[in-house]
Amino acid sequence: MGYRMVIWPVSSLRVAAKTQERLYEILARDGSTQKMLGQMQTRAELYDLIGLADYEALDASIVRTVLPKLSEVG
Repeated sequence: MGYRMVIWPVSSLRVAAKTQERLYEILARDGSTQKMLGQMQTRAELYDLIGLADYEALDASIVRTVLPKLSEVG
């Protein structure tokens, strides 16, 4: 039996939690996130990663449901 992939399901969560801990320490101490900017994704990077433009296009393509007024219901 061979394996071609190994996963560490909680490792990325633990890395993120440690970084969040540092962020909140800096925020409490300095009152801003300025010192963490170099470690953060830009909004453009985040939006590209999650495919935000695709979601926006999907939203624009969906017709909103319009409910009739009570007086129009027969």
